[in-house]
Amino acid sequence: MGFLDSLLGRTRLPKSNEDKLFAMSTAAVGLEASAGIKPAGRAGIVFKRLPPGRFDQLHKALLDLLKLQGEGDGLTVEDKTDDLGFDWLILAGADFEDAIAAIHSAATSLLEEGLGDLLLAVAFRFEREGRPEYWIYAYKQGTYYPFVPVGDHQRDNAEELRLSALGKAELPVEPVLERWYALWGIPV
Repeated sequence: MGFLDSLLGRTRLPKSNEDKLFAMSTAAVGLEASAGIKPAGRAGIVFKRLPPGRFDQLHKALLDLLKLQGEGDGLTVEDKTDDLGFDWLILAGADFEDAIAAIHSAATSLLEEGLGDLLLAVAFRFEREGRPEYWIYAYKQGTYYPFVPVGDHQRDNAEELRLSALGKAELPVEPVLERWYALWGIPV
């Protein structure tokens, strides 16, 4: 952060390193052993939508790329818009690493087109006793945090803190709890 930034009260978020996505593939094994949560074989990348035009072409190209990549890997790809108008590309398949690689491809494509600021997060779905639990990768911070929804707009804060403590060894966990945003209605 520069002198003017500190003088004017501006803060710069750390540059996101999309390669941190691959940390989840090794962390998933540790989380299954230590926390008792299993990867559900589903993950989704969420991004902001731009007005029609070039972005629509890129969006279609991304969807086609992921579908083509998924054919060989046994992944299925869905395109959804949530209740707030954000776009999701959802990947499902038996191999968790393949889903991570496909999400990385989509993120890299957006970054190469200069649209990296559209990337919001990736939600990795896990399950424990039939209940969904998520690990969220926030692009702007370049960190992960757990999200455990229970009921209507309620979350299990104690479980999130437990998962955070267990995940710190293998993931860059967001240290500021106020940045652990709830993603209600995750279509993953």
